[in-house]
Amino acid sequence: MQNYDDFLMDVYESREKMVADRHRPRYHFLPPEGRWNDINGAIYWKGRYHIGYLQKIANGPGERDFSSWQHISSRDLLHWTYHKASLREPLEGKKGDYFNSGDAMEGCEIPTIITNMPRKGICIYQCYDDRLDHWVPLDENPVIPIDAGWNRVTDTLEPDAPYPECVIFDPSGWKEGDTYYALIGNKNHRPGYEGDCTSLFKSKDLKNWEYVGPFYKSDRKWTEEVEDCACSDFFPFGGRYMVLMHTHLPFPKCQYYIGRYENEQFYPEENGQLSYLGGLLAGPETLIDERGRRIFWGWIREGRRTSKYGWGSIMTLPWHFIPDANNRLEIRPVEELQRLRFDERSVDSVRVKAGQDIALEALSGNCMELQFAIDPGDTNTFGFKLFCSPDCQEETVITYDGTKKEFVIDFSDASLADDLEYPTLKQIVLFEPRSDGPLHFHVFVDRSVMEIFVNSQICMVQRVYPTREDSDQVRVFASDGAIIVRDIVKWEMDATNPW
Repeated sequence: MQNYDDFLMDVYESREKMVADRHRPRYHFLPPEGRWNDINGAIYWKGRYHIGYLQKIANGPGERDFSSWQHISSRDLLHWTYHKASLREPLEGKKGDYFNSGDAMEGCEIPTIITNMPRKGICIYQCYDDRLDHWVPLDENPVIPIDAGWNRVTDTLEPDAPYPECVIFDPSGWKEGDTYYALIGNKNHRPGYEGDCTSLFKSKDLKNWEYVGPFYKSDRKWTEEVEDCACSDFFPFGGRYMVLMHTHLPFPKCQYYIGRYENEQFYPEENGQLSYLGGLLAGPETLIDERGRRIFWGWIREGRRTSKYGWGSIMTLPWHFIPDANNRLEIRPVEELQRLRFDERSVDSVRVKAGQDIALEALSGNCMELQFAIDPGDTNTFGFKLFCSPDCQEETVITYDGTKKEFVIDFSDASLADDLEYPTLKQIVLFEPRSDGPLHFHVFVDRSVMEIFVNSQICMVQRVYPTREDSDQVRVFASDGAIIVRDIVKWEMDATNPW
């Protein structure tokens, strides 16, 4: 048996190893150790922002690891406090891999979580203390059993299933008047509803649920048939409604629909993508706070093998979802992030000629916030580089092509490391400005992650792992004409992670 002093030394050495990792972010939230995934159960309650996330925890030699629904909270969206795990105890004695994703149901007088328990089904928990520390399962759990519909693992219908169209999988929910609603599963097997879809259920008491039908019908002009609607989130958005989702295939990503909601049916009118192949953003979650802000977080996976580092995955910065005048999505970083700024530096405007690639020396860094605008004039192809070494041996290149209306984030030369595991080495992001004039960039750089907001229309997320100490330059370039880079400001960013 390990003695106490050896245990403390192991803890100390593990912490020192992780803190020494130059790619471990300083102001993006990440757990103190281990690998984790989907963000769940976001709720604003009694002055605090609460978030859950799934983390695999070892259950002992020869035993299955189990998913614990971890719990953090914050008053300022910057500094997070750990609580004991929200959902940890199984329905019966032995621990197992028993939690998948779920949701804090919006509009409930009592904080209520709806979640999926593998091999069991849909379960509901409620909390009666203001810190949201003690979650109590309903005696009736699972309220919708796993064998009630389509088996997602085997892709076959369970015998005598009462809901043969439905996949019993990661749910979300809300309360509307005196009725509870839940979106269950990532597919609906009604003929004509192929592709991403989810199933609507309703209840008067959270215990007895009635199947309503498929919630919406997807269209192949937006999505492929292989796509699904998992980890859904549904809420009013301006004068319309939004369905936000995680999609597993053809690659993990976040996307959304905006449309009409009438008579218990959603009618998509436009589709938007929040992540693209290579970007590693998935598992979306939102909440509404006391100011009426719709705050979003996403789970950012790793682009390297993580077993030797002792940790893996981070959370996006909090994004503010805002409807514009036409009820289209605008995305901005929350204003609270400004409190992390220090050592502000402004830089004079820079003219970059065709074929030039210029380093902005005053902007060097790997933990910072940048704002600048690029006036492209008649130039079609231009951009900037981050995490760039002076000889450009390591560089991440962000190029905008005005003809194709797309950004390309090329990270094929971002790192000399030999343990990378990307599905592709370029992320292509469609982008057509909604107005003429300069492109306005708001960039957050944090050790191994970048979040690039453009014109408040999109946010591009990328993980990179430069190895050289001098891979910290910011460079700007133009290909087929001159550009002007102006309104350039840089801030160093204070750390919020204490490890």
